[in-house]
Amino acid sequence: MITPSGRDRDAPAAVQSVVRDAERSWRRLGVPRALRDPVVADVCADLHAAYGQGRTPETVLGMTVAEFAEQVARENGWLVAWPMYGRLLASAAVGAAAAILAGFALVLPSMYLVLAAVGHVLVWAGSDAEGYRESSLNAGIVYAMYALFGVGFVAAVLTAVRWGLKAAVQLRQTLSAGAVLIAVSAAVSVPLAVAIGHVSRFSSAPLVVAAEFGLVLGLAGAALVAARAWALRLS
Repeated sequence: MITPSGRDRDAPAAVQSVVRDAERSWRRLGVPRALRDPVVADVCADLHAAYGQGRTPETVLGMTVAEFAEQVARENGWLVAWPMYGRLLASAAVGAAAAILAGFALVLPSMYLVLAAVGHVLVWAGSDAEGYRESSLNAGIVYAMYALFGVGFVAAVLTAVRWGLKAAVQLRQTLSAGAVLIAVSAAVSVPLAVAIGHVSRFSSAPLVVAAEFGLVLGLAGAALVAARAWALRLS
């Protein structure tokens, strides 16, 4: 955000608040700083001058700040589908981090509890505990829990993107394409990550873990960028 210069540097708090809100709306629309900065400076100067004449920013605008920001954006031709790739990936990273933390805190412990509970029930029923550990039932539970984590991961990422780009043009198309392409990227990256784990004998070495996570997250990020690019072509 730019700082008012000259006589607007000491603009009243009411003026600065309106200007900040308007600029925040333009940032959410993805308007580049080089375009919005001159307009921000002009708006601040006009509101400051009017304030000196005893007029409040609200009476000068004649509408809400959000409506004013949208009107200015429309008049300047800013209501276009800006790529916003940086904000897209930053929002997705927040969602991915939340999903991973939730996975370690909830999904993995839940998986171990379910496996243990089923094992105890089978032992109580007279089944072989060792056989259960090698059975398809055991593997099915593990894969089901991983699938549950995958669904949660995609939902968290798309929710974060929706929040981060909530005013962006073609957002619905971006999210729809993102849901499909992230699933495709997971279908490619997860088996490759498992292969890396198998080759490394499922080592917990930082380099191995970083390679596995980097592969999955990198392809997911590429999928989101591709989804956004596809959505922009529809605009």
